[in-house]
Amino acid sequence: MFLAALVPAMALLLAGPVAYAQNKTVKGVVLDETDTPVAGAYVYVKGDTKGSMTDNSGRFSIEVGPKDVLIASFVGYEDEVISYQGQTDVIVKLVPMDMMLEEAVKVAYGTQRKASIVGAISTVDMETLASPMGTISTGLAGKLAGVVAMQRSGEPGASAEFWIRGISTFGANSLPLILVDGVERSMDLVDVEDIASFSILKDASATALYGVRGANGIVLITTRRGSERKPQVNVKLETGLTSPVKLPEMASTEQFIDYLNALFTENGNDAPISEIDRAKYLSGEDKDLYPSVDWVGETFKRFAQTHKVNVNVTGGAKNVRYYVAGSYYYEDGILNVARNDRYDSQMNYQKFNFRSNVDINITKSTTLGLSLGTQVTLRNYPGSTLDDILALTMVNTPIVMPAVYSDGTLAEVKNTNNPYNRLNESGYRSATRNTATSTIALNQDFSDIITEGLSAKVQLSWDAWSQTYLSRIKTPSTFRATGRNADTGALEYEIMDDYQGYMNLSTSVSGQNQLDFEASALYERNFASAHRVSGMLLFSIRQHWNNVPDGYLAAFAYKNMGLAGHATYSFKDRYFFEANFGYNGSENFAPGHRMGFFPSVALGYMISNEPYWDNIKNTVDEFKIKASIGQIGNDQIGGGRRYVYNATVLTSGVGGSNWGVNQANYTAAMRTGEIANPDVSWETSTKTNVGVELGFFHALKLQADWFYEYRDGIFLQRESLPSAVGVNVAQYVNVGKMKSGGIDMSAQFDHQFANGLNLSLRGTYTFSRNHVIYNDQPTPVEEYQSTAGFAFRQQRGLIAEGIFCSQEEIDAWPTQKFGNVRPGDIKYRDVNGDGVVDEYDKVPIGYTVVPEITYGFGLSTSWKGFDLSFYFSGVSHVTRIIGGSQFWGGTSTTAMESGQIYKDVALNHWTKENPDPNAIYPRISLSKPENNQQASTYWQRDMSFLRLKNAELGYTIPKKLTKKIGLQTVRIYVQGVNLLTFSKFKLWDPEIEASYGNRYPITRNVTLGLNINF
Repeated sequence: MFLAALVPAMALLLAGPVAYAQNKTVKGVVLDETDTPVAGAYVYVKGDTKGSMTDNSGRFSIEVGPKDVLIASFVGYEDEVISYQGQTDVIVKLVPMDMMLEEAVKVAYGTQRKASIVGAISTVDMETLASPMGTISTGLAGKLAGVVAMQRSGEPGASAEFWIRGISTFGANSLPLILVDGVERSMDLVDVEDIASFSILKDASATALYGVRGANGIVLITTRRGSERKPQVNVKLETGLTSPVKLPEMASTEQFIDYLNALFTENGNDAPISEIDRAKYLSGEDKDLYPSVDWVGETFKRFAQTHKVNVNVTGGAKNVRYYVAGSYYYEDGILNVARNDRYDSQMNYQKFNFRSNVDINITKSTTLGLSLGTQVTLRNYPGSTLDDILALTMVNTPIVMPAVYSDGTLAEVKNTNNPYNRLNESGYRSATRNTATSTIALNQDFSDIITEGLSAKVQLSWDAWSQTYLSRIKTPSTFRATGRNADTGALEYEIMDDYQGYMNLSTSVSGQNQLDFEASALYERNFASAHRVSGMLLFSIRQHWNNVPDGYLAAFAYKNMGLAGHATYSFKDRYFFEANFGYNGSENFAPGHRMGFFPSVALGYMISNEPYWDNIKNTVDEFKIKASIGQIGNDQIGGGRRYVYNATVLTSGVGGSNWGVNQANYTAAMRTGEIANPDVSWETSTKTNVGVELGFFHALKLQADWFYEYRDGIFLQRESLPSAVGVNVAQYVNVGKMKSGGIDMSAQFDHQFANGLNLSLRGTYTFSRNHVIYNDQPTPVEEYQSTAGFAFRQQRGLIAEGIFCSQEEIDAWPTQKFGNVRPGDIKYRDVNGDGVVDEYDKVPIGYTVVPEITYGFGLSTSWKGFDLSFYFSGVSHVTRIIGGSQFWGGTSTTAMESGQIYKDVALNHWTKENPDPNAIYPRISLSKPENNQQASTYWQRDMSFLRLKNAELGYTIPKKLTKKIGLQTVRIYVQGVNLLTFSKFKLWDPEIEASYGNRYPITRNVTLGLNINF
């Protein structure tokens, strides 16, 4: 009996080690198509439930038997059979499915599978953003659904304005929060070549984790990191030319003289330029005494240069991975600076970027990440401000003076200044900015210690920047030529300004430090291949302070602190639920009111993953609906002061009293300034989003979102309090309200033809409209003059009804109360019907200078080493009211010197000889035409445009040739930016911020590039 039981037991005991010996542990790393580690991929044994999920470094470990087949799976990628033959450490590279965009999408404080995202998030690949320009923001227009971007100036190194889903507040801050590697930093600190992912978070579910900082949307940028591979070097060289897209065309010398003579003769005066003098101006026989100067051409040159170099190295081994990069960018200005061996007054911009990202596996479950970045920017400017130079360029007449006299003497006249002197002889200014960013992060995977899927992260960031501004300004001696010496023919002068020409030196220094700390715990798990759950809890502290504060309060640090958390659940990748919260606050609010709770929830349903959908999946391969709602805050309330919960005291300009014997003593008075507001708080945004995602034929992807936002608690200074209340300074309170909403959409089509031709089409569309609900302004006499109920920054003015062509027409029209009205003046509608046209007849007209509609579309294709791409971007529902003396002429005392007009005005203004009631421009006048200077529909212009934003043609040399010289790939390309612009508005570039064209023009850029990998 005993032996019968012992024999089987011994057999089982001996067989156990044999069976165990046949199993082994396979370890490895899963990479995507860019060799970036894939976190959250599932590695499992085929036909079994046994599996392992990759950690944040893309690593996995799984025990397998001798006949087991290992599969690596990740949403958006083809399943990959893992080939292992004896080795215990393997590298698995996933191949993306057709038309799956950014399957691992960066979200708040982490990464999420695209299929499980139920929030409104837009992403863009780096090839789309790549541009030979100095800043990333200038290339955003039309490329991301939900982004409204406008480039207001073409100055070297200038950034573009942009908003996420338009402007949602009339408070102090309407701009999005920008996070680089999870830290609040400037987007322009990053070279586009260093970016691994670029995401826009738009709705409450995507931004609630950031609580009081996320109301205006969030930009998430993550930089590239190393991967387990041999070192790969990438070199990118670019050189190009820039030129103005559109310069204003001013009246030529002939056009101006004819206009000037008509200006005087039509007003009963003698012509100031005789026919003899007219001939001298036009002949150019004496350019000193009879100049003919194109001041726009004198101020701007046709071309300038740009250069860019970027070198990066990526690679690593099992325990250490690295990405190291350096770049240099130079952009010359298009100001036409004269040669000068004393100093450089050209506007230019230089940028040096350095980055080092290193990840170290301290143990098999512990990773240390270190990220260091440095940027140095150098800017140079003329001594005079650009605004002054451009204003003089636009007003100076072509006959006022030469740019410089033929003998080198500097020219100047009374009533105006010489832009040539302001550009070349006023000295120069320069600004040097140094920025250093550093982040150290420790990641711990507790999967083998506590439970699978649990990890924690601690991150500390320290940033610092400093800027030195240097100004060397001088004022030159200038002269006006009065004639020529009868004997020698030499010019004779009178002194206009007699200065020694010495430079005055002034400097200033500014700077700021920033400290960020985050500690988080994350849990992600997939149960039974059906239930995906995740949760995160995060604590964060942020503070920054000025190194050179300009006041007592500015010396105090700005601080934020809070908790954030999210939980997600999905069942068989069909039904999705997500909940988020942010509980955080700011030092700027009163005790007891500093913290706020901002929750959000989102639901999603992937209908196409239902079994009954399989019959049509080849036609409609993806169909997902989603919705979210939540609240987010904005603590950047502005108002020009901090700690509003404390009252201020006025000590100046409040008088005082004399007292004592003979009232010989005087004591200054003091009184309350701003009243304390102990309830001051942040703006609160309630966001709602409903979206749908569709896929057709595994080639076409469509995404559309409807959004609505209600913003209350907007911080403003009260205007409706009656004087009887007795306050000295109107109080700041959180009473403003505003709403906004619209839709944004994107589409992409990808297809590879049998002959190897690859084709990709994409487009975006965004419509966003806002309305001010309440802004505490007094009720106006006419209801339509209230700013509430209309768009923020809604343009207002009179409604023009054409031009008066006779005095009888003027007499029969309601009386216009804007100066003396004559034939040739603009006539306006009497809106309220009181028989008078005055300020009460000004109504909302047109749109705002921020477009309601932004769109873009483009194509990219490749075939046998050749590639071609182009992208158009455009805006609509945008208007601007233009104005300036260039539209109606100068006065009798200034017309000769500073009365320049546009060429279009010289050719198309109303005249007695051609009394067109629909003339493009009204009559010209020797006196200030107050009636014609009123803001009105007459001067309102449609600033819509469509621009060929990018175009690129490239060729990749066959690898069989490049390998012979030790190179992996070599690509040569030509790229253009802002190549074509289509717009109804022709006077200047419709995108710039200008009422009469007086801004540095946006530039066209054509670049030759070389990209080498080895």
